[in-house]
Amino acid sequence: PFFQLTPPSTLGLNSLTAPPPRTIKAAVLDSDYSPKRSSSNEPRETIMLPGCDYNHWLIVMEFPKDPAPTREQMIDTYPNTLATVLGSMEEAKKYAFSTTTYTGFQCTVSEKSSEKFKGLPVVLWVLPDSYIDVKNKDYGGDKYINGEITPCKYPTYQPKPRKESKSVSKRYERRKNGPPAGQYRPKQAASPSESSS
Repeated sequence: PFFQLTPPSTLGLNSLTAPPPRTIKAAVLDSDYSPKRSSSNEPRETIMLPGCDYNHWLIVMEFPKDPAPTREQMIDTYPNTLATVLGSMEEAKKYAFSTTTYTGFQCTVSEKSSEKFKGLPVVLWVLPDSYIDVKNKDYGGDKYINGEITPCKYPTYQPKPRKESKSVSKRYERRKNGPPAGQYRPKQAASPSESSS
């Protein structure tokens, strides 16, 4: 034989008395354990973030890059998408939209209703939302009031432009201007048959 199995008893393990690993044992024996959340009224796992109640949702949208929509086109898309689920454009205009921190909107709907967003055009993610400002119980995001978006007052992430390292820029200069002086340059000599013609 090419290989030989070592019996567990030889390794100091007894397969009849050795307990399974802790994580597997807990998952198997815990009747409340579920890798997926249930939509029924069963007790939920501990909610870690304040305000995350599975009634407040963050709908993140991904728009085409070419051609990219204008800010106004994105803003028009949000209440139209929300009205599809809520059934009312007036109700849809009460929620916070964003074109700065993320592209999407917030809404308050049941967990069952939140499922209706999945599969709608340009909807990327449907996520449970949580407070950005726990003290004031504020979910953040730009505010949509009377058809106008007021940017949020919270700091937003602004990525810094990347600087090229010195070695990258030096390599580019060498390629651009040719090899440094004194380095070997291949000669382009004509073959004997070409020079006689």
